[in-house]
Amino acid sequence: MGCLNLLTNAVVVWNTVYMQEVVTQLRAEGYPVQDEDLVHLSPARYEHINRLGKYTFAEQEALLGKGLRPLRQPQPPLTSPAATA
Repeated sequence: MGCLNLLTNAVVVWNTVYMQEVVTQLRAEGYPVQDEDLVHLSPARYEHINRLGKYTFAEQEALLGKGLRPLRQPQPPLTSPAATA
């Protein structure tokens, strides 16, 4: 149980750091992120954590100056063939 608590706490800290980085980036890009909306976020999500599989820890050559992985950039919206004709 202690290991599960440690893993859960590590995920919450990881998610909190990255969620704050996303909010900071969105605000810097001019998106209207309201503090009232942030109360609905939870760092207790763990879909990106593989709790049952094998793990590999490859070193990353290029980390941000803060030691964080780069944030994913949003994909451009898909357009239908009819819209481009």
